[in-house]
Amino acid sequence: MKTSKNVKSIVMLTVLLTGVGTNYAQENYSVVKRVDNFNQPTTFYPTKATPVNGAISENVVTSAKRVLNKEKPFLKKGVVTTVGEADFSAWQMTSDEGGNPQSAPNPLTYFTAGAASDLLTQVERSIQIMGLDVEDVKVETEFFFRWSDIMTDKWSGYTDKVVTNIIIKSDEPIEKIKELKKMSIRAWSIGESLANKTAIDAAFIINGDDWDGKAAKPGQISSPVSVDNGRTITNTTPALQLQTIKVTEDLDMDMNNFPKEMRFSEVGIAESAHDAERPYLHRLRAKSLTAHYETWELYADDSRGYKGVNAAPTSREYFTLGTSFCLMSQLTPNMMYFQKKGVKIDDFAVEHQFNYRENNFMTPTMSGEMTDVVTRILVKSDADENLANQFAAQALRCCFAGEGIVQKTEMETGIYLNGKIVK
Repeated sequence: MKTSKNVKSIVMLTVLLTGVGTNYAQENYSVVKRVDNFNQPTTFYPTKATPVNGAISENVVTSAKRVLNKEKPFLKKGVVTTVGEADFSAWQMTSDEGGNPQSAPNPLTYFTAGAASDLLTQVERSIQIMGLDVEDVKVETEFFFRWSDIMTDKWSGYTDKVVTNIIIKSDEPIEKIKELKKMSIRAWSIGESLANKTAIDAAFIINGDDWDGKAAKPGQISSPVSVDNGRTITNTTPALQLQTIKVTEDLDMDMNNFPKEMRFSEVGIAESAHDAERPYLHRLRAKSLTAHYETWELYADDSRGYKGVNAAPTSREYFTLGTSFCLMSQLTPNMMYFQKKGVKIDDFAVEHQFNYRENNFMTPTMSGEMTDVVTRILVKSDADENLANQFAAQALRCCFAGEGIVQKTEMETGIYLNGKIVK
């Protein structure tokens, strides 16, 4: 994460990361764009689970790679799709870190906003199942992250805690609001994956024959605005004013002098877009509480089963690709760290499949889970294979998002009725 103090570090990192690629014409990318063809993973075959006993499955697949840009050393792009869903498009997204200005959301903005949107979807579905009269509903959240032992062989990343509040405006009795909270949390697949350990199938592919379409290429993002079918689906927006969470000051740090440990958080809000044709279309706003980072506005569409193709990526697609982008971000500074140790890494890419399941869909006993995760890190390097594997393993260990899924995360979820917390 960059600040205005780190010019020397950026210059050094730029030399390491962009190398010879900047002599070529740069491709212009959108922040989020619908694409016709998904460049599917080359290290595993995407699969769709067969749902049973009233369950539905969402099997989300990603493929992410570097974008070479001398001014944006953390720039990357990825493609995400939900396997086997005719009305779910594939989407290409970009991610950037740092400011002056930040050209695309950082990985944990996608991760945080996707989690909040997924919970809002479960609240909206539970309201429908219970037949409640609710005037308004939204979700506010804060994710707490930490890096420890920075720039050492013990460098690690953590998701320490997730605070999430459901905000309801309604004349329904408190007892029903309490039941609404229980039902919504039980159905929240992303929340379940954070609260519990999730099985992960991780592998590193060093100098494999899996690089078709994965090599880094020059590129840039000219605007924060993305438009799809006449609808603006990404933009920057003013700073967030949250109702239930105090937004603290941004972290400011000097990358010329890393601390041993770093703590920061992401805040976000998810609310309905009030679209009659896409009733689970959400307006999301999120920001890393880090100096010079933008507050981003995104749209997510969880209107599963409604007529027509989705108007935006799903909440789980944002969450899954946010995890891939987070891992890409850890590979980037570790590339610099390993180069200082004499280990040259030429390129890297990431592929994922996250398998979500909703049991007893749209019934009072609905429950959500993430059944398993496939993670692949592709590395190109002339270094000793053991050292290249160490590079990939340390980057995986540094990934805040991945650690939050693999390990149990402290979850604090509240519900507010007409401005007062329900206990």
